[in-house]
Amino acid sequence: RVWDAKDGKPLPRPSDLPKETRATFVAPTWTAHGWAEDSPGFAFWYSTQFGEPRCLYGERMVQTLEADPVSSATAVAAHTFAHRYPVEKESLEDRNTYHVGVLIEWSHGLFTTIAELAWRNGCGGYGGRANWVPDKLEPETQLFRCMAPGLKRPWNNKQTEVRLYDIDCKNKAEFEAYLSKYSEKSGLPLAEQRFRDPKVFASNQIRVRRVTPARFAEYILNYTSRIQEYNKLYANCQTFGADLFGFLSGSRGVVPYHDICRPMYKQRTLSFVYAPHYELPDQ
Repeated sequence: RVWDAKDGKPLPRPSDLPKETRATFVAPTWTAHGWAEDSPGFAFWYSTQFGEPRCLYGERMVQTLEADPVSSATAVAAHTFAHRYPVEKESLEDRNTYHVGVLIEWSHGLFTTIAELAWRNGCGGYGGRANWVPDKLEPETQLFRCMAPGLKRPWNNKQTEVRLYDIDCKNKAEFEAYLSKYSEKSGLPLAEQRFRDPKVFASNQIRVRRVTPARFAEYILNYTSRIQEYNKLYANCQTFGADLFGFLSGSRGVVPYHDICRPMYKQRTLSFVYAPHYELPDQ
């Protein structure tokens, strides 16, 4: 080992390093809990519905949501959707890989919100090119421009984050039209397609009382603090979708969309309820 920070020695000169050198970088301890020291929690909420685009993240998002013009609105319906990804030639794995998310309808009827779980830093590490933003194919998206620096890291396919997006669709019907607009049936070139075989496969009313945007964010932050490991079989977008839909709707027997994810599935609805164990800066 050429150099170790804990030894307290100055950095070696470049001329002292071998031609092939491997470096291990250690992040501050607070990065185990979030993207900023004063806002733990691996969840972000992107919106263009309040004037300038914004990307809230971590526990601090709750205060902003409580002050929003629609802060008293409540979630009234949840719709779970699934789709594959468009590729030129689908492999066996491609044909059995489905992304699942949940669409939330609000009492204000102005817009809806997408909730999805995915690889940590996957959106920031991919330049903010989400399927839910209109400028996905631009050199730099609005989402990426308003992301805090901490969210712009290489993705980690072994850990999770939850992403929330406010979209212009006001209800299920408009959302299904959006999915169709970017599907393989749209006539768009493959490079402009976003979804293959999209469908809304489960819908129900919200049965948890008074799920305001701030409270919804708290439920999501509770969940992300407990489900931090990503696994293709038992902790992924499909299990999150089943957990969230089952929790909000009170539906029984909710399972992941695809058979592959069902054998090892254990419902984690209680993970939405209890506050995280990490210490917040003001405690």
